[in-house]
Amino acid sequence: MTDQNTTPLKGILVGCGFMGGMHAQIYSQLEGVELVAAVDIHAESSAEKLKSFNTPAPVFPTLEQALETVDCDFVDICLPTHLHKKNSITAIEAGKALFCEKPLALSVEEADEILAAAKSHNTLAQVGHCIRFWPEYQALMEYHKSDKGGKLLSLNLIRRAGRPGYGVDNWLNDASLAGGAALDLHIHDTDFVLALLGSPNSFTSRVTNDFSGPVHVFTLLDYNGLTVSTEGGWNYPPKWGFQMAFQAIYENAVIDYDSSNGKGLLICEGDEKPKTLDIEKPDSGESTSGEGNVSDLGGYYNELLYFTDCLKQGKAPAIATLEDAHASLKLTLSEIQSGRTSQHP
Repeated sequence: MTDQNTTPLKGILVGCGFMGGMHAQIYSQLEGVELVAAVDIHAESSAEKLKSFNTPAPVFPTLEQALETVDCDFVDICLPTHLHKKNSITAIEAGKALFCEKPLALSVEEADEILAAAKSHNTLAQVGHCIRFWPEYQALMEYHKSDKGGKLLSLNLIRRAGRPGYGVDNWLNDASLAGGAALDLHIHDTDFVLALLGSPNSFTSRVTNDFSGPVHVFTLLDYNGLTVSTEGGWNYPPKWGFQMAFQAIYENAVIDYDSSNGKGLLICEGDEKPKTLDIEKPDSGESTSGEGNVSDLGGYYNELLYFTDCLKQGKAPAIATLEDAHASLKLTLSEIQSGRTSQHP
């Protein structure tokens, strides 16, 4: 690792699609961080895209070629999920810190291989479970830890989207490449529940399947009598839009957030009327790429700021770790299996 007091932290961005574009926009805003190369099979259009985000960098067809040509401190992988394992291990074996988009892999076995490689190389790594860094979800986490509302009585999390059409070559709608909405969309809420409450005592799921795989998931998780409900799917018309929401009911309070209603983060405590909570958000603006279902850069800014700050300090990220991502993947795959075994003719 270079001396970050005098030299910018250097990164290679692998994949310049929707998520790669979001990350490129963030890197242009982070002090002491520089993209020195990118990797994408669509080299010309990717180079133009990076220039538009003020992150000009040479674009290589493979990560191996980029690593042979430029020196870097970290590799950020924003590729379709089926390519995560190969490129993650390439970065790890090259001695680079790793940021990998979620989900970590398509299977627990692939995730095991990534973790084993990272352990053997003492790799500093983080996975892009960005909801842990989304301001409204961070506020819920902080409120829950404060015990101000008393005992948590129930929790509901929702993530719904129009059918994704922004993936390069429509990869998101190919279950063999993306794992369906369950692994690409719903896993966000599964991961957040694990971060907030730990592993459930038990759970049961129902799953709607279509040509893209497990396309809509409904899960009930039990925590010693506390019921948590999660729902996520993208089998809505393409122009339906996007919604992420949660409602946490405590003994003395309710916290409510719905990205689609414009009311912000609401709290109702005791005998008081509901009010909007003021929460701190980074001044990162919105995406200008026009891709994907979320334009707010705040959560992405927070997660990449945290990741690069950890690297500058030479310490391992403690949030959204490889182990966390492994656990979220394992539970989400178990939800899919639960949905299959509980289906009736």
